[in-house]
Amino acid sequence: MSDLSPVSSTRTPLVAAVLRRRLVLPDRLWTSLEVADTVGSSNVALAQKAKAAAPAGAVLVAEEQTAGQGRRGRGWSAPQYSSVMVSVLVRPGAEPARWGWIPLLTAVAIVDALQELDVHATVKWPNDVLVEDRKIAGVLCEVVPTPGGSAVVVGWGINVDQQAAELPVESATSVRLEGGSLDRATLILGVLDAWESWYRRWLADDATLRETYVRYSSTLGQEVRLDLPDGRLLRGTATSIDVRGGLVVMAEGQEHVVPAADVVHVRPDQD
Repeated sequence: MSDLSPVSSTRTPLVAAVLRRRLVLPDRLWTSLEVADTVGSSNVALAQKAKAAAPAGAVLVAEEQTAGQGRRGRGWSAPQYSSVMVSVLVRPGAEPARWGWIPLLTAVAIVDALQELDVHATVKWPNDVLVEDRKIAGVLCEVVPTPGGSAVVVGWGINVDQQAAELPVESATSVRLEGGSLDRATLILGVLDAWESWYRRWLADDATLRETYVRYSSTLGQEVRLDLPDGRLLRGTATSIDVRGGLVVMAEGQEHVVPAADVVHVRPDQD
């Protein structure tokens, strides 16, 4: 028997109608939900729908991605039915200068939902979700021009039912490897419920979002090295998160605020 047989037997398709009945309700943020068997990238597919005037609140769930991407074009792929890959479309009413919090609140929602599956995670700034130092989920947000103005497509991928040999790098992990429940539908519902709650609090400028992010952070208080797009290296102590979601770093007696969009890599400084 193949080593992967026990894993494959737990991989079953999602039922769109079940998710839709639970999420697409008159008082909810979500206006539609589609489950696609295979897409190149759920973010790209939903961005195309946004440009064709799809309404805010649209949700696209992908069972498999053939050209998925993370931040800065990094690849992201997984076996069919093994992961949670979701993209949502929103048109925030808040001023664009505040939109930097959207990927951060997404990471908070993922941590909340994973806790319900008995997986205890943290957030590496800005939005990587880790179990100890192993990545279990990532987030990618993109601003999309549409006929109704700028929209934001928010995508996330969570490793659920993978063995170690199926993960792209040794530093990754999955819900299976962490001993959590492999119920992907429950995880999707949990993240979308938490996401809607945090999104509404963010629109209302509720301070509990920043407080919760700080509590979940594995970056704050650490010595860090930040690789910036212009080739500069910033080394110092991560001290706080500013009001726009930037990382505040104390280096050589001065505070530096680094927006999430302006960092290539964040690493512990162990030199």
